Amino acid sequence: MIFSKTKLYWILQLFGWVAYVSLIGYFNFSSYGYFSTNFIFSLISIYLICVFVSHGYRSIIVKYNLLNLHLSKLIIPIFLGAFGLSIVTFFLKWLLVDIIIEQKQSFFLWSDFFFSIASWFVIYLLWSLFYFLFHYVTNYKNEEIKNLKWEAKKNEIELNRLISQLNPHFIFNAMNSIRALIDEDPKSAKTAINQLSNVLRNSLLMGKKKLISFSEELKLVEDYLSLEKTRFEEKLTIKLAINENSKNFLVPPLMIQTLVENAIKHGTSKLPKGGTIEIIASIEADKLKVIIYNSGYYDEQACSETGFGLANTKQRLELLYGKEALFSIKNEEERVKTMVVIPSK
Repeated sequence: MIFSKTKLYWILQLFGWVAYVSLIGYFNFSSYGYFSTNFIFSLISIYLICVFVSHGYRSIIVKYNLLNLHLSKLIIPIFLGAFGLSIVTFFLKWLLVDIIIEQKQSFFLWSDFFFSIASWFVIYLLWSLFYFLFHYVTNYKNEEIKNLKWEAKKNEIELNRLISQLNPHFIFNAMNSIRALIDEDPKSAKTAINQLSNVLRNSLLMGKKKLISFSEELKLVEDYLSLEKTRFEEKLTIKLAINENSKNFLVPPLMIQTLVENAIKHGTSKLPKGGTIEIIASIEADKLKVIIYNSGYYDEQACSETGFGLANTKQRLELLYGKEALFSIKNEEERVKTMVVIPSK
């Protein structure tokens, strides 16, 4: 159960003073072996005095905004406050307990006065320290929660922006592929349009989600590769090696498809003889590892200017997983190796 700051204060305030008077009662019972009626009324009076006086002190703290003072500037107010509370409590206790309840006729001794003031000073000093600590801890937690909510909202907005960039980018490239087929092979172009409609329907549905299953993402990738295979025919070779267990992992929608698209656009399609796209999915240390090999050469400087898919992927992984995810791209054995490692979530 989560309490508000005010409710939590009253719970600690009321039960804290109950614990204090219970301690007094325990020591009294240990000494005398019984509770007198007057002593019970005395405990109740002390309890009410402590609750009333300390809460009044809290009202002064709130009224004069002492909670916002720097720690160094609180030392004097805390000591003065504890001393003032001690004097007020002593005289209220003397009036209610000594005069009214116990009906003592003599005035208090100065030795009792100084001893009581010193005792109450320590008690209220501890109360002040606990109260200010309570305030700073709860404020820190509330601020931390507020910051986390703000950060989550900001990340969600950024993710939506990144995903919204993918669909137009993907559609533009796919339409270019079909346009290239219209004059060369109208029949293949018609088939490609049907494939594109399937791909667009699935991509639009997936683009509204934060995460999808890898099997869904893989289906989109296969549809996209079929579309590109229609365009490039024998110039494009496709190889898939997918661990069946990997299909249950959740991945950001359109991420793998974007990397495959990037591999074809900047790699295979630029080679006169075409090339190969190979996708390998495996599970390592409870993480999904996807490797995409494509024929060609990775020029980091050239890709930094046009590598939309790479920049998008890095940003989305950072927003979703922080440092738990891994992304890399490099040349390896006369081909380009793109790797994504995604933790289970």
